[in-house]
Amino acid sequence: MDIKIDSSSSRGAFRTSLPGLAIRIEGYEDSFPVKDFSVNGLAFTSGKHDFDVDTEFDLSLFLGEKELLSGLRAKVVREIGKGLMGCTFIDLDKYQEQRLDKLVLEVQKRMIMLRKKKGQKS
Repeated sequence: MDIKIDSSSSRGAFRTSLPGLAIRIEGYEDSFPVKDFSVNGLAFTSGKHDFDVDTEFDLSLFLGEKELLSGLRAKVVREIGKGLMGCTFIDLDKYQEQRLDKLVLEVQKRMIMLRKKKGQKS
């Protein structure tokens, strides 16, 4: 499993990636792969769909078929290129913030474990 953390992010939060993480946006049948995410927002691949900057939508986070968190509100803040859209979360409640914090923390823990394991094999 390839998990990545960018601790040098200027966005004020650790950005991490988790293979298989996707979003489902209300009103769309497709799910959209998440490139990376943090407690503040995420970047996703828009595929054949166009999303304008300042577009707001409700989404749910999924890992495979398992819903991790629903009812998140996001706003597109930039088009990164090649169909990659950068979003910030807006109006999160305490529960949503805590769940996002926990998800990021779990990915960080897993990455540390994988690094330790890799170091032991060397």
